[in-house]
Amino acid sequence: MVLIGKARKITVKHYLNKRAKAKLLREEKYYPLYIQLIVSGQKAQLKSKIHEYFSSYRGYIEKLYTDKEKAKLVSQGYFSEALYKKITGEKVFPLTNLFVDETELISRIIKSILLYNTKSFSLNNFSSVYDLHIQDIHEILQQAVKQQYLRELNELFLKSTKSEDSRKLFKVSNYFIHFINWDNSFCNYYETTYEALPSEIKFLENYLSENLKLNIKSLLAFHSRSNYLRRSLDKTENGQLPNINYIDWLDTGREFVSKEFINIFGKHKASEYLGALDLILSRELVPAVVL
Repeated sequence: MVLIGKARKITVKHYLNKRAKAKLLREEKYYPLYIQLIVSGQKAQLKSKIHEYFSSYRGYIEKLYTDKEKAKLVSQGYFSEALYKKITGEKVFPLTNLFVDETELISRIIKSILLYNTKSFSLNNFSSVYDLHIQDIHEILQQAVKQQYLRELNELFLKSTKSEDSRKLFKVSNYFIHFINWDNSFCNYYETTYEALPSEIKFLENYLSENLKLNIKSLLAFHSRSNYLRRSLDKTENGQLPNINYIDWLDTGREFVSKEFINIFGKHKASEYLGALDLILSRELVPAVVL
């Protein structure tokens, strides 16, 4: 355990995990790509996640490796010693760029842990922290608001079963709970339902908490600008992990969205919506770094 109080040296580097089971291609061994973390003497290892996002770079990888078997292994996050040395030595795009982006992201996450954890720091369970921080914030926001919405919807349904004066609330809440495919994104649900069942969804809104209504408006506002934000960051053009993660939000994303919101909604509403988004993200992510 590392006590907080002064700057800590952080080392994050990729390596081929030769202790893991190798995959063979024409008698050449291919090993999974891992990451070693060292923070003030503490050490941890975790599997690299960049291969999970190679679909965004499929065209590049297929051009780099016309051998389909080799391209498949690379897409699964496996590299031979010679191949890995060539990639890093020749700075092959986009692979080298993705390596760099992943190490920088992890370094920033660790710095966030050191910032928010005022008592002590540990690399225990860092893999789960990384899992959260590499997710796209659009998805994090949608899942958080969806869960809050379903929670209040179920509360309304239970409340309506106990009152004869709430037959409409019972019917509407029952339909929304049991006949909506909640595997779909929340934003698509809201936009589609507003077109198909406008009176019903507006009726339900009268019973939702003010906090939830604000969160829904903030999420829909963010959803309307998310593609603009994605283009402004230009991540795939730069060979970076394509998700707009929480570090992106803190670095430049929030400022971009703030300007967009001000132009559309004015300063007051923009501040209100940004505050709601910040609160959701901090609730979903910041507690995870206080280990």
